[in-house]
Amino acid sequence: MAPHCAANMHGFIYMRCSTGACKMDRVLEHSTRLKTRQLDLSRESVTESLCLLDRCQKQELASRGHFASEHKGRSQKFIDMMYYAPRPNDYLINRLVASATAKTEIVDTGEEKTVNFSHVEISFPCDDTDQYFDNDKTMGFSIVQNSTVYFRLKSWREEYTAIRMYVDSMVYAKLYQTCVLLSLQNIKFDSFAMYSAILLPADVLKRRTREHHGTYCSKIITEVLQQFAIGGPIFATAVACQSTPSLLYMFLGGRTYATRARARIAGA
Repeated sequence: MAPHCAANMHGFIYMRCSTGACKMDRVLEHSTRLKTRQLDLSRESVTESLCLLDRCQKQELASRGHFASEHKGRSQKFIDMMYYAPRPNDYLINRLVASATAKTEIVDTGEEKTVNFSHVEISFPCDDTDQYFDNDKTMGFSIVQNSTVYFRLKSWREEYTAIRMYVDSMVYAKLYQTCVLLSLQNIKFDSFAMYSAILLPADVLKRRTREHHGTYCSKIITEVLQQFAIGGPIFATAVACQSTPSLLYMFLGGRTYATRARARIAGA
């Protein structure tokens, strides 16, 4: 090949390589810009989603607080859901139930906290004629092992945590009367249903009735609250036969609405 031809060929190859390199650089640059833009959009989308979630949570809390205040101002009637957390040296069965049915909730610091209750009751501060009870006692509705459904005067130990729920005066009276009637029906304790609540499917557990098999604390309390539409739309979806004290606590607001029982008197 002639020298000038070789020189032209080298120049042509160099120009093609330079042109190819430039195109490749532009492709890489465009790809980098595209990825950066996608990353920015993703960050913006995530930020917007988090802000929206935060706003929704704040609005829900505000609306629930307004709902409670509205009912409080209108009727001044309330019930307390009383949740019992067993002590380290408590009866073994109480500690086993609390441990086996424990739940987890997120506290204000962002940390996880275990919710482990073994028993729940409904506390009524007065009767259906607005008569309050002596010695700061209230009427407690529930059932425990080796007993039948009861409705009796009680004091509350410090191991109990309360969630206060405001209800209309008429609803309060009907709920109170229903608890009285249920306590007179000799409804026994259903050990099988309680121990199986977290193990068996609802279709199996629903076959067990109060009349033939009995009930347990969180099951019958879930049923009577739902009967009077207490607890809101989310709680209305709860399956009574799979209810546990800790799950009931979470359904009704958890620590957002919970307060430790102030009484230091041993409970009846």
